[in-house]
Parts: sequence; structure tokens; C-alpha cells
Amino acid sequence: MNKYTLMFKYKQLEDEYQKQRINTISIPVFQFGSACIFIVATSKLITLVLQNELGLMPILIGCQVYSLLSFVFLRFKIHKINIQLIILAYLLIGYELIITTDTSAQALSLYQSNFTMCGVIIILISEFKESLVIIISTFFFKIIYTMLMETQKSYIIYCSTLILMFFMCFFSYKLNVLNRTSFLLSQYDYMWESVFPKIVDTPYLIFTFSDEKLEFIFKSQNKLPFQCDNSKQLKEFLREWQCNKNSLENTLYNLYTNQNINEFHSRKIEILKDNKTKQLIRYSMMKSLSSTFIIKFDDSVMKVEDCKVILKSTIKKQEELRMKLVKRIYKHLQMSLIQKQQNNLWLIRNSCLKQIMNFKILKYQWKTQLFDTKNLLFLNDFFSYKLNRLQIFNPKDENIITIAIQLKRLIFEILELTYNQRPVDVTILETVTITYEGKEISNKKDPVLKLIWSNLVEKAEFQNSCWVIQLHKEPCVNFTNKK
Repeated sequence: MNKYTLMFKYKQLEDEYQKQRINTISIPVFQFGSACIFIVATSKLITLVLQNELGLMPILIGCQVYSLLSFVFLRFKIHKINIQLIILAYLLIGYELIITTDTSAQALSLYQSNFTMCGVIIILISEFKESLVIIISTFFFKIIYTMLMETQKSYIIYCSTLILMFFMCFFSYKLNVLNRTSFLLSQYDYMWESVFPKIVDTPYLIFTFSDEKLEFIFKSQNKLPFQCDNSKQLKEFLREWQCNKNSLENTLYNLYTNQNINEFHSRKIEILKDNKTKQLIRYSMMKSLSSTFIIKFDDSVMKVEDCKVILKSTIKKQEELRMKLVKRIYKHLQMSLIQKQQNNLWLIRNSCLKQIMNFKILKYQWKTQLFDTKNLLFLNDFFSYKLNRLQIFNPKDENIITIAIQLKRLIFEILELTYNQRPVDVTILETVTITYEGKEISNKKDPVLKLIWSNLVEKAEFQNSCWVIQLHKEPCVNFTNKK
């Protein structure tokens, strides 16, 4: 906003202000003033005709013609209302001079007071620049007219009139500043309502509280799981849902009337409906010219019956997936038996064992214990089709401290990657060393193997065409999650 002209820097904002001011106050006052001038001029014209005094008739007819034309101008040149207000102020001054010629001294003071009030009203509703034109021109005209008509000069009155003129200009400036500031605040409220939908994609509800109607007024909503498109439906929503055994409507109204709450207040609460439906919401209240409320729905509205339906649907899907897995295993087993493909049966059984061990690792991933390495020899049965053998060298016959299920899974992976008819040697001395000929273990894509590697393996090297894996003396266990 310009400091001197009070014009907004953005043309669109200035146009919006002018449009609102013209439609709300300028046009109604101008229409009322023009109508009054037409009625008074017509009455005066009839009186003069009856009294056969035709000297002022041209002026009165001019007033009537202008009053009629002003309504036509308003229809096609509404943006020129400020100029027409200036002309209206000048017409009032001219008519005031006409009245002084044939009005009694007793009624003249009352007439002049009425015209003065009309001039003040025009100044109050005019823009700052137009009000300056009206104030300065009318005051100087009256001072000059008085000086010309007066035989004895009253310089003190002239000076006091000039002081009053400057005060009126200052008052008009401050009044227009307040009007424009008030308009900006109302625009901020509107901008809040218009920008919010563009930055928030979750379900929300925006409404205001009207002090005149003492009710909440619907503004906008987005992706609500229920119907709310007007103030009536908003009222139903606020009254049906409760917070701490009090309706949401009363809760928000009490917050609105609470003088201890700041301009902006936000809080997350749980609301209840019919003792069956719960909903988490976050409400925000912004006190300004029009107090704006925003309710953001953090979780979707869900009834107990809906939860049961979703749970049944989930269980049904799990059963279908489980049945598909069983059918696929059955199909592979059936084909292997018919075609006498023994190796396929081994592979299917090994895949099942691997999944079982993965499940146990995720469930008991930090459980350390003393472990007899001879318990690993059962894996030989699972890889006998490859003619691989797990060989354990434990001269002192010592048990080791490890996470047993993870060690079993590691040996299982090594046996899978070992070339056919090659042994896997496990040596237990100061540390546990595993040696095999085969492919390298890749744990980047398998989270279970990655977990085992970080817990059990100290280092892995490729020596003399063999992979040598050395384990930690004790597994690296996260003590904060130890069970």
C-alpha cells in the first residue's frame, strides 16, 4: 500500500477493493442522495411554479436532469462513481445557496446543518484523493464566498476554517487507511481458505463462526468420508460427534469464547459417535475478522462393523495365498513323483527348510547360547543328492557360543553354493573357520543373510581356489534388543 496515495501495489488487489467498496457503500449512498435531490428539487420546483417565481427554475430543472442521468451513468459507467460523488457534493453546495435566498432565518440553520451532514457523509465514503478534492474545494469556496458577501471580515473564523479543513484531510487519510487495512485482513482470511486446499491433500473441513447468526458457517471441504457441503450438514456433523461427552459444536464454541486462547490455536483430539465410531482429528482455530476453523482428519472414519469386514477380507486373502502356495508345492511334488525326479524333491524340501529357518531367525535373531557343532551334521541329509558332506574338526570337543539358528542358516547357504561332490570343512580351534569350494555368498539382496553376516562373520577370503570364512569368537549382538 502506497504511503501517500494509499493505492495497493497489486492492481488486482486494488480492483477488488474498489469493487467491494463501490458495491457495499458508494452506490447505495449515491443513489439515495440523487433520489433525495430529485425529490427536493421537484417539490421546490412545484412551489416556485405555484408562487410564479421562475428565476430558479433552470437550476432546479438541471438538478432533476442530472439526478435522472446519474442513474443511467451508474449502469454503464460504474467505475466513475467517485467523480459523480464529487459532482453530488457540488450540487449540494449549490442547492444550499439557493435555499438561503428564500428560507426564513429560523429554518436556515437546520437546513445548513442537514447539508453539512450530507457533505460529511460523501467525504466519509469517498476515496482519499476524491475526499481531498471535495474538502479543499468546498472549504475554499465557502471561505471566498463568505469573504465576498461579508462586509466585516472575520479573520479568526477564516483561520479556524482552514485548521478544520486540514483536520478533515488528516481524518480522511486515517479513515481510508483503516478501511484498506480491514480489507487486507479479510483478504488474508480468504487467501487462507484458497491456499490451504493447494498445499494439503488429506481430508479437511473449513468453516467460520458468525457472531451475528451465532452459528458455524461452512466454507469448503476436501475428500471427506461423509457428506458435508453446506452449513446444515456441517451443523449435523458438529452435533453428532462428541469430545469428552460434549458435542463438538459446544467444544469449539467454548474455545472460540475463551479469552485466554491466543489468535492461533491447534490441537489433536479423539471424537466419538454413537459409542461405536472413533476418529482422530486435528482442529485449528485462527481468530481474525472472521474466525476460521479447520478440522483435518488424520485417520479415516471407520466403524466397528467396517473393521470386521476388513479383517474378514484380510483373513480370506491370506487363506487364498496360503492355498495357492500349498497347491504349487503339491503340483511340484506330484510332477517329481510321476517323473521320478528325486532332485526336485530334495530342492523343494530344502526350500521349505530355508523359509522355516528364516522365520526363526527373524523371531529369535538375538538369542545366543552354547552350541554343540555336531548338531549341524543333520544338514548332510538335505544335500546328499549333491554328494556334499559337512565335516567338523573339533579336537578339544568344545561347544561354541553362537546364535544357533543363524549358524545353521549360514552352513545351509554354504552347502547350497558348494560345488557337487565337494566337502565343507568346519574347523574349531581358537575360532571357527569354514572352508568350501564354490560360489561366493552374496548377502546384498537377502536381508536375512545380511543380518547373519554382520552378527557371525569376522572376515571372508578366497585362498587356493577355496573360500575361507572366519567367524567371531562370540557373535556381535545388539545388547539393547537382546531377549
